Amino acid sequence: MQAENKDDMRDKILEAALKRFTIFGAGKTTMNEIADDLRCSKASLYYYFPDKNGMHQAVLERIGETYFQEMEKEARTAKSASKALYQLIEIRRNFVMKFCRLELFKLLNDSNSRVQEQMIAAKKRDIELHAEIIKYGVSTGEFKVKNPYKTAEILVQAMMGLRFTVPDMVTPNNDLDDTLFEAIIEQQRLLLDIFIKGIKA
Repeated sequence: MQAENKDDMRDKILEAALKRFTIFGAGKTTMNEIADDLRCSKASLYYYFPDKNGMHQAVLERIGETYFQEMEKEARTAKSASKALYQLIEIRRNFVMKFCRLELFKLLNDSNSRVQEQMIAAKKRDIELHAEIIKYGVSTGEFKVKNPYKTAEILVQAMMGLRFTVPDMVTPNNDLDDTLFEAIIEQQRLLLDIFIKGIKA
């Protein structure tokens, strides 16, 4: 029961942090403000998280899981593999737009080994998700591909590459304004146009 209460409190802290990060930005939010929102002491927060960076990372992990679950649902319910691949771009766009104040791209500069491991795991999950959709396209006769995983790997890497090649320069925190972000999304759509034409059966 005590463990359940600990989990409940941790969830409440993450919910409060997510709400405040989303409105005011992660960088401008203090531990005191989150504690005030929860009507608890700042010491209570440090019982669950070592510092604000640890809390920020936990918040990103939580919304990241929601993000992948939405993408996986799209993959499972897809009637067309091509449409599913396009829809993944829209899910990614909506996710980043909704949580833009969480400093999502700041983690790209984080040298913390745990963060790096999580980013590698997320990339692998992204590739596997795309591979499942491509496999589905092969099974329905929509795509003609010999190695769905390798094909998905190239697609995901190319999509990620646009994140760094579309901007004329990369900012210190890897932040993007709305205009630049939309330009990247549009380039990803165009890339997918070319890619799908190349693997159509």
